[in-house]
Amino acid sequence: KIFYWLLGIITTTLVGIYILLFTYMGNGILKQVIEKEIQKSTNLTSEFKTFSLSIHDFEFLLELNPNNTITVNGDYSLWNRSLDMNYNVDLNDVKSLKELFKEEIDTPLHLIGTAVGDSSLLIVEGQSDVSSSKSSFKVELVAFEAKNIVFNIKSLKIKEALVILHQPPYSDGELDVLVNISNLSHGLLNGYIDTKISKGLLNSKYISKAYEFNSIMPYTNFNISTHSILDGNFVDTSLDLNSNLVNLDVNKFHYDIEEESLISDYEVNIHDLDRLYFISQRHLLGSLKAQGEVKKSEDLDLSIESYVAGGKLNATLHNNKFDAKISNMKSIDILTILKYPKIFDARLNAVVDYNLESKKGLFDGKLSKGRFTENEAFDLLKKYAQTDVYKEKFTGDVNAVINADQVIASLSLHSNRSSIISKGTKIDSQKSLIDSKVEINANGNKVDVNLKGDINKPNVKINADELIK
Repeated sequence: KIFYWLLGIITTTLVGIYILLFTYMGNGILKQVIEKEIQKSTNLTSEFKTFSLSIHDFEFLLELNPNNTITVNGDYSLWNRSLDMNYNVDLNDVKSLKELFKEEIDTPLHLIGTAVGDSSLLIVEGQSDVSSSKSSFKVELVAFEAKNIVFNIKSLKIKEALVILHQPPYSDGELDVLVNISNLSHGLLNGYIDTKISKGLLNSKYISKAYEFNSIMPYTNFNISTHSILDGNFVDTSLDLNSNLVNLDVNKFHYDIEEESLISDYEVNIHDLDRLYFISQRHLLGSLKAQGEVKKSEDLDLSIESYVAGGKLNATLHNNKFDAKISNMKSIDILTILKYPKIFDARLNAVVDYNLESKKGLFDGKLSKGRFTENEAFDLLKKYAQTDVYKEKFTGDVNAVINADQVIASLSLHSNRSSIISKGTKIDSQKSLIDSKVEINANGNKVDVNLKGDINKPNVKINADELIK
């Protein structure tokens, strides 16, 4: 009796499932249930124009709303777990699907393809014009898990794609992507990825607002290409970025997926330093080229090497700690870059110790072979004390304590006959202000010079009482 009861229950259940799933009456019930769920989740007047499901084939035509349909049809086998399916996503009026995409999209979207195979190997292929591109893909699934992937995307409009992905409109341009991965298994990655962006354009106004820059980022166009090789747990990438703001080349960016660590070389070329005013908040003159290495695991380490201002800069960054060594730079070239008056021509060697987080640091420099350019104080000495300081060579020290935008500096220069000393000079680098007293002793003739105000055009007061006596 128990056996017959169980057999009856199982039979009744199977018959019920069959009637619900595979008969005209059952299809009608399923159609209404699924339609309501779709309408609820999409907030659209969606309905099935065709809803047919039998024990071996199916055909569905879903109209999301007028001019936007999704069609799926094909054959399948529950016993063999096999599938031979065609699908077609035909969205001609995407703008009316704002409830679905959360944004207004003007371009149509079409996707057509097939899915053929069984549980041992199912191949899904498709073609699309997503974001005005010419795109195709092929995915091979083993036991319904993706193993091999080939994507080929050409001329995808970045601005349109960002809208679809609900991302801010920070960039525009055309994107090409070629993905060929033959193994997606953990620790056994194998394949390559090529990307290229042409006609790139950054949305300067949006980026400036998003990152709260004090001034607007300049108009920036760019092109970029990358080539990545996947090998086990490692990804090696080369990169070439060209823009009117900066050029960046990377020969090997090595990323360890397991350790979540990276090491990379780089070479950066800034064509016009003044275009970085939105970051530096300082007008600069000239260009800069630098190279080095980046490492990131638990800590961030960066090395910098640059030949600039007639000398060399070597620097390292460990998390927030920045250390730099300046070798044999020309002071007059540094003053030119900073757009300061070119008052002193010397060779500078210095070390810098600075913390990016606290914005505090020290500058300790040595000046040699220094000569002054023409200025009022030395013209006065030359005229009335018959002392030509311009002919003298100076050596000495220049030191500074840095506290964010506030700098307290000291200067001590000496020649065979003269000295120039300044202690406690106050410089506001943000506002470009200076407050300084300079004590000059030119062959026994003493003159005090006070500089105050705009560092480029300070108010100059000369105290020459002793010289007059």
